[in-house]
Parts: sequence; C-alpha cells; structure tokens
Amino acid sequence: MPPALALLGSARTHGHTAALLNQLTAGFECDTLDLNTAEIAAFRYDQHYPPNDEFLAIVQKMIAAPIVIFATPVYWYSFSTVMKNFLDRLSDLLMSRKEVGRQLRGSRWALVSSGSDPQPDPDLTSAFQRMCDYLGVECIGAVYAVEGGNFTDEQAAALVRSQLV
Repeated sequence: MPPALALLGSARTHGHTAALLNQLTAGFECDTLDLNTAEIAAFRYDQHYPPNDEFLAIVQKMIAAPIVIFATPVYWYSFSTVMKNFLDRLSDLLMSRKEVGRQLRGSRWALVSSGSDPQPDPDLTSAFQRMCDYLGVECIGAVYAVEGGNFTDEQAAALVRSQLV
C-alpha cells in the first residue's frame, strides 16, 4: 500500500505548520509534497493550463494514497494562499476532469492547521468539512495547534494517527 500523502500549503517550508505536520506523522510512513515547490496554475474557467502544470499529477497521488492530509497555516481566517490555489483547482475535477474527480470519492482526508488563536478557526474547519462532503470524501479529522505549540485536541490527533497505520 502506498504511504499517506501530506500536502503542505505554507509560505514557509520549515515553519510552524510543517513542524506540526511532522509531529503528527512522526513514526508513520507519509510522503509530504510542498505545494510551494509544485507548478500549479491558478484555476481558469477555460481549463487551459501550461504544459508544466502539476495539478493532475498531484491528484493522481491523492487517489493512490490511503489518506491525504492538508496542512495549512490559518491566514485571515482561511487557508493559506498556496493551499487555496490548490483547492480552487479541484473545480477542474467537477468540470473538465469529472472521471478523475470521481476517483476521489471515498477517499479519506484530514486537515492540519496552525495559527495564533487559542482554538481552531471554525470557519476554516467548516469549509474543509463542507468541501469533503461535496466531493464525497470522508473527513477523518481536523488537528490544530497554536504556532509552535501542542495540539489543542489530542483526541483529534490520535484519530488521524490511527488512520496512518
């Protein structure tokens, strides 16, 4: 079985969100893809993208992975810019790439976020849950920590870890 896949969507490759992700996945087989290093064009209604666009290749990795973890800092009560750009591209899977999008149904996804507030942002976690519901993806949990701190809900972290086996 392929390893879990983590999509790191932070402006800093080695920042608080990456440290939180590493803390969550320590001891488990998990490949991390830094979205800052990937060539992902912004969503376009005409669905024409440059030849070097890596979005569909990343989606294929997501389809193969037993669990996908989306890791983002909280920026202005939402996903980071690089993560939002990636999530916007999921629209391709509802328009021109429906056959690929259908392959995501039944996938298991988790959210890892970090921010300065003492508790996770309910708008961010709600948006993630609603996206999962819309796509027919199982949301197995949301894990949060204050920048550089410990998880605010160790049970949520344990639930996600239990899926990494």
